Amino acid sequence: MTVETHITFKDFLNFNFKNSLPRLIIFSFIILIFFGLNLYNEEIDKKEISKSASIWFAAVFVFMIGRSYFRLKNAFYSNKKIQEKISYTFTEEKIHTKGETFDGEFTWKTVHRVKENKDWFLIYQSKTTMNMIPKKYFTKDQIRELRNLVQKNNVKAKLRND
Repeated sequence: MTVETHITFKDFLNFNFKNSLPRLIIFSFIILIFFGLNLYNEEIDKKEISKSASIWFAAVFVFMIGRSYFRLKNAFYSNKKIQEKISYTFTEEKIHTKGETFDGEFTWKTVHRVKENKDWFLIYQSKTTMNMIPKKYFTKDQIRELRNLVQKNNVKAKLRND
């Protein structure tokens, strides 16, 4: 089975924000808690603490979103391979990838794990290196076929059932 894909900056941005939003919120709350405790220890009026904490939370959250956006923009545009149209060919034994400037393959035995979410298949070649494959380029039958290939090859996987 062969699937032709092309990841846009919008796809890349949406993927990363959806996956990092919980971390951004939690980190902002941790900063807010430390800031709030510091103000509370100074015995400032509680209304002032709430107002100040709200402003700081919003400022930290906006800063982190902005920083993440520019970091992701730099990561996307500095990686020419991810911007190319990529063809994935899945067989019983291996995965063949072909882009405009590269051609490679790896076996299912070397796949660390496969993770499927609502919009993506993530094929990890190590704990930190993955192929991001948008599901919008698959037919329903191709999605079922890829799931079957993953299961047949006993790859550690978290797949959906829909």
